[in-house]
Amino acid sequence: MFIYLDIVPEFSCACCGSCCRNEWLVTVDEAGYGRNREFFARTGRAGEFAAAFRPLTGRRGAGEYAAIAKGPGGGCWFLRDDNLCLLHREAGHEHLDGVCRLFPRYPMRTARGVEVTLSFSCPEVLRLVEERTAPLAVVRAAEAPTQIGEEGFTAEVFPRQQPLYGVLGYYFELEQHFIDIMQCRGLPVAGRLVLLAATAAELGGLPPSLAIGREIDGVIRGNYARLDAAEAGGAKWDGPADVLAEHFFVNMIFKKVFYLHGLAGAARLLRALGRRIAAADVGGEAGRRERVKAAVMAAEFEYCHNREALLRLARAE
Repeated sequence: MFIYLDIVPEFSCACCGSCCRNEWLVTVDEAGYGRNREFFARTGRAGEFAAAFRPLTGRRGAGEYAAIAKGPGGGCWFLRDDNLCLLHREAGHEHLDGVCRLFPRYPMRTARGVEVTLSFSCPEVLRLVEERTAPLAVVRAAEAPTQIGEEGFTAEVFPRQQPLYGVLGYYFELEQHFIDIMQCRGLPVAGRLVLLAATAAELGGLPPSLAIGREIDGVIRGNYARLDAAEAGGAKWDGPADVLAEHFFVNMIFKKVFYLHGLAGAARLLRALGRRIAAADVGGEAGRRERVKAAVMAAEFEYCHNREALLRLARAE
């Protein structure tokens, strides 16, 4: 089973070179390092290989053996002036390592199957959603929406591994409810984040027990009554900037932040990101969408590449 947000099949790389110029460190595993060493040796360019691939020293994450060096302009060593990848051109797409093959796709291995969404740090992904007024939808299908290998999963979500009779054992039901809250346009975006935080606090306060399922159901039913009343009062969102923020937070929820960081931690994180986006949504209408887009891209980038520092800041706020 493949489960994904409906924007995933729509994505096609625009070859803008943005991801190749970002500040992040692109790493390769030991197999990728060896594969590239052999390729460069066959073409008589061992010196270029030594300059382009730098073995990492000190503490390394899983699958991190070496990093691709930066070129003179700060972009990836292999980025050409026409925004195309030299390594891709010479060796083919399959030769690229996982991060370059997958980005901005965000695949997760879960108890329901393989789940996929996209990173909002990619300009082309934002182009897909910035003018979209329809809510993002979750799709379930037997076929993959995009090519996904066995490597590169960004998260593993198996609620049965949670403590017995704990709230996160019901994670998938909660995720859909959190998405419903975030897509309630009868509330302003800030109000939806407040309700998410209140719901997370209420759920987090439930003690493990045989009755935990009924307790969770009671919280959810109470929330849906609030959401129905809010929807009856008419939409409270304010055009493209608000709907872009909505899509961003729905995407974050689908990326399993409430499972990975806990109910309270994820609620703090989303509210902290909400304050940053709201701070960009000030001033006149001119340039409003671009300011919000820039804030969304920066928030996504920080979550993906400086997550621990972001979580520490969220706890301190």
